[in-house]
Amino acid sequence: MTMLVVTTRGLVAEEWVEHIEQRDRLMVDADHLVNTAMDMELDVTPFRQYRQALRDIPQTFTNPEDVVWPQKPSLPQASA
Repeated sequence: MTMLVVTTRGLVAEEWVEHIEQRDRLMVDADHLVNTAMDMELDVTPFRQYRQALRDIPQTFTNPEDVVWPQKPSLPQASA
């Protein structure tokens, strides 16, 4: 019989891996937002702040359960 022992530290590490993977996916989108805002000659500050907040998640939070994801800024709707 095989016994699997799961430690709290192991669970927290796995949660961090999942959070970092999610953060990385959001970073790809954030990079696209910054580039699009630049192409549209918009103020890129909120898009860069969002991207930086995503980057800072591992340093900002010590527990993955406490992570608060930053609010993604919106690009203006194109007029018809």
